Amino acid sequence: MKVMGHRGAAGLALENTLDGFKLAKILGVDSIELDIHITKDNHLVVVHDSNLSRVSNNSRIVRQSTLKEIQSITLFDEISYVPTLEEVLVVTKKIPLFIEIKAEGCIDELIKIIGKHKMRDLTIVSFKHNELQKLRSLKPDLMLYANERTKPFEIIQFARSLKLNGIGLNYWLLNPLTYWMAKRSKLDIFVYTVNSKFIGNIIRLLYPKVMICSDYPERFLKHHSLLDK
Repeated sequence: MKVMGHRGAAGLALENTLDGFKLAKILGVDSIELDIHITKDNHLVVVHDSNLSRVSNNSRIVRQSTLKEIQSITLFDEISYVPTLEEVLVVTKKIPLFIEIKAEGCIDELIKIIGKHKMRDLTIVSFKHNELQKLRSLKPDLMLYANERTKPFEIIQFARSLKLNGIGLNYWLLNPLTYWMAKRSKLDIFVYTVNSKFIGNIIRLLYPKVMICSDYPERFLKHHSLLDK
């Protein structure tokens, strides 16, 4: 079973920060998930929400702010700032990334960045299925996954019709029928957000080809040297 670090390693370090991504790398995750928004001056920044209130004492709205304004705000851990996607690509080096589009307007800049990192293993995921449709028409060779919270069969149909590569599901949507339908449609699956070792072990036993996305990836990795020391 492969393990994806959710927003870096969000249970161990502040989510979507460079330190969190570095920690996930040290732990030995198979891939890292992160979220992107776009600033007023067209920079892609790595943050989950449309504003900074989740990670700081400031509720500044990303789309209405410049990169300089966004990065001037110190986050809750008192050392981090909101990184750009480019900065994350540098610190994660060769680790595969699952880049989740959180807002419309990111596609043009995202395509430019992907073009500069052609050797990287990059997968684009989103709940915004219209954005995936645009990407599929513009860049047919991109790895694309559609995320879904409540409707597994509908998302399998959508992904198959658009010739996507996979789907991301809330883990409680995973069952034998969902799994069989996805595999029959040649779709890979990851499930989020699996933090319970009990749930993870059940998935490992029943669906070994499903990747899990976790805030605590070390719970599911055979070797996590940082925490063993």
